[in-house]
Amino acid sequence: MGRPKALLSVDGRAAVDVVCATLAAGGADDVVVVVGRHAAEIRGGAELRGVRVVDNPRWKSGRTSSVQTGLAALAPDAAWTLVALVDMPLVRVDSVRAVVAAALGADPSVEVVVPVHRGRRGHPIALRRSIFPRVAALGPDEPLHVVVRAARGLDVPVDDAGVLVDFDAPGDVRRQA
Repeated sequence: MGRPKALLSVDGRAAVDVVCATLAAGGADDVVVVVGRHAAEIRGGAELRGVRVVDNPRWKSGRTSSVQTGLAALAPDAAWTLVALVDMPLVRVDSVRAVVAAALGADPSVEVVVPVHRGRRGHPIALRRSIFPRVAALGPDEPLHVVVRAARGLDVPVDDAGVLVDFDAPGDVRRQA
């Protein structure tokens, strides 16, 4: 991308700020932003109001290390967490609300709640605390989906293509925004 994805402009705001605001408006009560390679640049270029920012000292080892760092930063009584991606800032608040509501109302055996748009699974995903040790046991670059696919999940239909849209190339922002 040529710059940190967290600082991509989405409607005049840093992508990380858009994602955080969407999560908070959707029902997340403790938003944790995990930063690594570009930590200082992100802290200086984003507003990050009302969120906790934690450093991932193992960022070089892989993406999953960031999820592991975020889980470790959660309060011990957090029953669920949402895992959201900074390069997916087009998710709507109502989709987050739907995932949160489904997680909080889920049967105790459900460990993962995933939004689904037109048959495709997206983000953010909700993880029940019971699954955290399995995520922690992953290698730092082993994909999270290894645990998610093996867990008892609940798919939540949403009418929001934003749960599938990620920004991976500079033109993606212009095409989707």
